[in-house]
Amino acid sequence: MKKALLILAFAAFSCSVFAQDWYDINFDNPYYLDHVFADTLSNPDCSWQVGQPDKTWFTEALSPPNALLTDLSNPISPGDTSRFYLWHLRTEFAPWHLFLLEFWYQMDGDSTDFGMVEISPDNGENWINALTQDEEYEMEWVGDKPTLIGSQHEWAHFYLDMTMWASDWNTFPIPMTADTIWFRFTYITDQNGTPNDGWMIDDFHLEDWWEGISEIKANDLIEVYPNPASERLFIKTRQDFTSAALQIFSSEGRRVLIDPNFSGNDIDLHNFAEGIYYLRYSADDKYAIKPFVVKH
Repeated sequence: MKKALLILAFAAFSCSVFAQDWYDINFDNPYYLDHVFADTLSNPDCSWQVGQPDKTWFTEALSPPNALLTDLSNPISPGDTSRFYLWHLRTEFAPWHLFLLEFWYQMDGDSTDFGMVEISPDNGENWINALTQDEEYEMEWVGDKPTLIGSQHEWAHFYLDMTMWASDWNTFPIPMTADTIWFRFTYITDQNGTPNDGWMIDDFHLEDWWEGISEIKANDLIEVYPNPASERLFIKTRQDFTSAALQIFSSEGRRVLIDPNFSGNDIDLHNFAEGIYYLRYSADDKYAIKPFVVKH
């Protein structure tokens, strides 16, 4: 229930924005790889590499064939600090932005090996630690807050909502003064010589919403049926729209579908797992949120 409420809270808050930009990086499309680079300046032996995993625990990417991990085939070295950067150019230099950072990961290390995720709103002059300064900067976790310590041999979800931090940037100790947001990922190992796989990351998703035309919540804007649904979910609108923006979230907090130019009246559910979902439909200056159940 808590996760479901988080989804609804996010969907409701997003009514105050209109424009959006996002991109996904699954390390198979070279177009986006220039957004990610390893830091070989501070550590010439930086172990972050992109490719097909071939290690003891890391054997397959979440979206094969490629992932980003600390060395594709060799154990991570003891006493190592390896770092990479991910950058995002703000689409509009608006008064405030709403940022979301999402990715999936696995870890294999000792209890004192750990990862860090930091964010810089001012071109690297200052860094905000997402795990230790999340409350100070009013960041919210969609789902469970990760620890990034030790081992995690199943794919885990990192989903950080920086809505409040980005929207109130003038009031925080580190103002958002740059047109580029930097994310810094660091993996640090202890001096123990135990051969471990390290950290593996896949399927980055970044969003950047910026201030625009306010939307009005109008849940009678659409109807969805049947509910429960098995093969297709149909959407009946109160009036005709040329196009709309559509998003669907699972009850675990993962967005499973996004279409900023939705023009149909139904959704194929064959690839949806059974469970509860939340659909957000927006058109013109109105939006609606509808829960539905998939049962095959």
